[in-house]
Amino acid sequence: MSSISAISAAATLGLSASTPRSTLHALPPIGLGTSEVESLTSYFCRLANSHACTTNDLAKFIIERIEPGRWETHQGTPGKSRFVWYQRSISGVGDSALNWAGMLSALTGVATLQQLTLLPLQGCVAAKGLMATRARWCPYCLADDQREGQQPYFRLAWDIGLNKVCVRHLTALIARCPHCNASNVRHTANVVVPGWCTACGCFLGSAIPLDPTIPPATEQKLEIEQARCITDLLAAMSTSPETGPAFTPDIESFHQGVERLIGDMDGGLAAHFARRLGVRKSTVHYWRTVRTPLTLEALVRIAMHCGVSLANLLQGTLADWCPPPTTQQLALQLGYPLPNQHRPKRQHDWGAIRQRLRDELKQTEPRSVTEVAKALDIDVRHLYIQATTEARTLGACYVQHLHQRALQAQTAIYAELLQACEILRENGESITVEQVAQLVEPRTLNSTRHLYTVLSSLAGQAANDAAM
Repeated sequence: MSSISAISAAATLGLSASTPRSTLHALPPIGLGTSEVESLTSYFCRLANSHACTTNDLAKFIIERIEPGRWETHQGTPGKSRFVWYQRSISGVGDSALNWAGMLSALTGVATLQQLTLLPLQGCVAAKGLMATRARWCPYCLADDQREGQQPYFRLAWDIGLNKVCVRHLTALIARCPHCNASNVRHTANVVVPGWCTACGCFLGSAIPLDPTIPPATEQKLEIEQARCITDLLAAMSTSPETGPAFTPDIESFHQGVERLIGDMDGGLAAHFARRLGVRKSTVHYWRTVRTPLTLEALVRIAMHCGVSLANLLQGTLADWCPPPTTQQLALQLGYPLPNQHRPKRQHDWGAIRQRLRDELKQTEPRSVTEVAKALDIDVRHLYIQATTEARTLGACYVQHLHQRALQAQTAIYAELLQACEILRENGESITVEQVAQLVEPRTLNSTRHLYTVLSSLAGQAANDAAM
């Protein structure tokens, strides 16, 4: 029996006559309604283990039902498969997540698998930068799973790019095996057991300190607050209608909520709201006019500054919201520049600066006006405005100095080439670039402009010198 056939056959074993049959095992998802909800990637790997097959076989089984013939073709070429399941963001917001979640729900009979992805955010959160570029995990969470007798699994929060720490243990997520130091070892393999390294086979939750509760450093507090916003959103997204209110984000309601935030906190002035968030005024104006999905970074920035949860912000449910008592600006670094901080005006002694420029004229090798301005920590334009005569004189002197230095270098090059031509003439050899290149340095030829013309002239001069 083939691996794919075994998947379908094994799924029907042990089911009573009254139990609805499903093609694949109806594994219950882990962590629904909590901040530690399982990712669809983890669910897929656990499903492969449940059927005692490889992830490659199970992926082929699923893909052939999503798009028949896709597995064995590449750009229309039969028998040339290039489909690699773990290169698809099946836990994200794109078509891959939609197709995989829908097909796995149909095959397993589990209707809540979309809640293991970020699909509820589709249309309200931009996909750019949403997913992490590397497979990461919290070793303490995996260790807790094993210690509590639960099967280790991958959290959906680990797949979000902005989330860099574990809120539960206040530690940074890692992307390398603590045993073999290899990366991409969480699930990128043909055989995956969640929680174990696919390279060396060691447990990813071992070789860690016993006490993870270390007080976070000041620079980590911001990342922890960001992670808390994100995990609270995941908990709201994965809540089933039976246990809590459904999460129903709406782009129009979201933008109406942003309008209220701007109005209540800054009197409707976009410039003041932008200054509060530390973004450009044009950015807030773009949000208000175009009304497109925002990046998760921007959403977290708004939520943290305005004291509102991401779930309420995306749903526009701000009936119980009131402006936070503090207006302190957080030092968020989410890809937007902070407002320009103007330095106090400096007082310059222009008499001393002009004398400094005159002293530079007496030097054997004068410096450029730009170099002098950098040494004085003054904008070069100010030198030309406040010390016009001295700056222009120094600039002309520097240009003349460069010209003389270039002439000296060219004279030295010509002398070296002439000597090579005379040696070739004495030896009765023809004067060619190849012959000259054997007698001079490569940089000499590279520094000579119009090389063939120069060699022709020097060859004639060498012949005249020999005749005399």
